[in-house]
This record gives sequence, C-alpha cells and structure tokens, in this order.
Amino acid sequence: MAAESDREMGGRAAGRTRVCLMAADVSGDQNAARLATALREADPTLVIEGAGGDALAGAGVQLVVRTTHLSFVGVFAAFRILPQIVRSLAALRRHLLAQPPDLVVLTDAELISMPLSLWLAAAGIPFAFFFPPQVWFWGRWRLRWLARLPRLVLCPFPQEAALYQAAGAPTVFTGHPLRDFIPGAGSGQAKELGVDGRGPLVALMPGSRRREVEGLLPVFLDAAKRLRESSPDVRFVLPVANSDLRELVEGLVESSGLADVLVYAPRDYEILGSADLVIQCSGTATLETALLGVPSVIAYQLGPIERWGARTFSHVKYIGMPNILLEEMAQPEHFAFRVDADRVAGDAQRLLQDDLERRRVKGRLSSLAEMLGQPGAMGRAAAAILNEVGGGVPGPTPALRRSAGS
Repeated sequence: MAAESDREMGGRAAGRTRVCLMAADVSGDQNAARLATALREADPTLVIEGAGGDALAGAGVQLVVRTTHLSFVGVFAAFRILPQIVRSLAALRRHLLAQPPDLVVLTDAELISMPLSLWLAAAGIPFAFFFPPQVWFWGRWRLRWLARLPRLVLCPFPQEAALYQAAGAPTVFTGHPLRDFIPGAGSGQAKELGVDGRGPLVALMPGSRRREVEGLLPVFLDAAKRLRESSPDVRFVLPVANSDLRELVEGLVESSGLADVLVYAPRDYEILGSADLVIQCSGTATLETALLGVPSVIAYQLGPIERWGARTFSHVKYIGMPNILLEEMAQPEHFAFRVDADRVAGDAQRLLQDDLERRRVKGRLSSLAEMLGQPGAMGRAAAAILNEVGGGVPGPTPALRRSAGS
C-alpha cells in the first residue's frame, strides 16, 4: 500500500522522509531491492524512490530512471554506452535537484557511483555508499577524498570496513546480504523445469553484462561440449538473471550446437544449489555458489591494456571473490584476453571426477560464511540509514562497527 501511495503522489510526500536508492548493475539492483524491503519493514512511512531495474521495481520502488543497462567493466566498454550513461544520469540529476531526497544510497557499480558521488557532494545532497568503491581491491589512494564525501559508508566485507574506518569515514560493517539469502527456501523450480535424472549437473554462468556474455558464453559452451565428449551423461543449465540478455543467451546456445542446455530465469537457489559444478564469470555469483558449497571454475576476459591495468594496480592476487577472501587459489581461475576453452574444460573435468579435489575445495568454501558477518545485514543497513536521516528505530546497533569519529 505504501508503494502504491508513493506512485500516486509521484514520490512526493510532504513531511515524510525520502530516500533514493541507486543501482547500475544486476547484483546492485538486487541488493538495493532487498534494502528497500528492509527499510519499508523498519519504517512503513518512508518514501522510497530509485534508479535501477527489475528487482527495485519488483520491490515496489518507484523508478525515476532505469539504469541497470548502464553496467560495464573497463574504461573502453564505457565509451560504447557513453551516450546512454550521460542521458540517464542527466535525467537522475534533474530529478534530484528538483526534489532533493533526505539521502541518496549509491549501491555498487563504482565507475558510475564515484562520479555521481562527486556531483552529489557539490550539489549538497547527502548520500551514502552501500557496497562502496572497492578500495580494498585497487586504488587505495582514492580514500583521501572518498572518506570525506559520504554521510555513511555501509560495507559488506570487514577488510573494506577497516580501510574506510581508518580513513575517517563514518563506516558501518553490515556483513554480506547473501548470509540471509543462501541457502534460500526452495520453490520447486527444479521439479517444474525437469532438472532431474542421472549424471552430473553443471551450471554455466557467463555474467550479467552483455560484454561478459558475448565474450565468455561461447568459451563456456565450447568447454561444455568437451565435457560432454568425455562424460555423455553430463547435464547443463544456464540461469539468466538479466532478462534483457535472454535473447542473446538463447541465440549463442543455439548456434553452439550443444543440445539440451536448460536456459531459465532463476527464482531462488534451488537449481544452482543442486549443481555438481559451476563454470562462471568472476563477480558476485562466485560468492553465491561458494556459499552454496558448489565448486566452480572462474573466468574473466579483459582487453590487454585493461588486463595489464588490473594486474598492475590491484591489491589482491585473484579475481574470484572466494579466492580473494580465502587468500589462496581455492578454486581454479582463468584471467586472460581470451580464455581457453580446453583449459576450462580440463579444470572442470578434474573437479567433477577427482573426489579428493572436490572434498578439498568444498572444505575451503565451508569457512567463507563466518568471514561475511552474521545474518541480518539488510536490517543493520536499514537501521543505519534510518538513524542517519533521523527516522531511526531501535535496531541491532551493538552489531554495528562504526568509526570512532562517527
């Protein structure tokens, strides 16, 4: 009902606190939607608007502008969609100037959230980072100015929270939201889609950005064909979280000649949790599968210059979040200008057939959950936001770890 009344008033409600949630990629959109739900549960009178995609809209948030199509990786990729980025952010800025909210929450997608944060600071509009710019991974010199801009920094990782706190930013270590949603309750989707039968089940997850899918899915499908040659009973599923990419995915699967690949829109983790192996793009999904205890082969492709920059300026040795957190190559990784399908298939075959290696990997993955804080991340994030905008309600504040000066 609150969401409907917000739409009727165009997101304007005299005397009511207003928050704008901003996300520019699929995982950020999902986390922003979960945050919107937690905020509304904590304060039903809160007016919530946003810039995002299907997940935010599905959570009852009035979208000022759709932004999840702006997701990209690397400077060169940004040039291809620069006109779309400029138009979308200009529309968002016009709205924020006309109707300044009490707080803007920038969720992930740092190559968009960082320049937007500079504009918000110059415009005098208070904002918070949720999944802030990843100074833990690269560019720690940015902390000098990043720490001075936001009213609040909500960090899902303890290592990142420590860096922001040390720089003087008003920081809250929330823990990671996936602790609340993995494993989730099954919906019967596996049975509905006929994901049964004998033989190992392998999930192919080429990413949620068009460039990732175009570059990695043909490689993953080639690797899958090699797996089927050695294991004819292997089954393949391909979850598509970004509905805008379904047509592209289905076209690439059809042109590959690989038969019986189930392409589906995931509702929960039931099918993925029953997989024996995942071949996947580096990103949030690697943490999802790791928390489910499913071994994976992780891959990513970047152009030579971008790859050199990532290797040169990165503070971490690995590309997969589970490996980064564990500080070891717990799962095989492939980071190259062109990922080799034979090598991906070789690692996948080993993880499927070598029981000792499977047990080793699953054992290492089992220690990840405790690194991500206790369940209740969204409740802690919502409590911190409401406290910041003056609508605070009693929350789990003892679990919050803030900087000494906040």
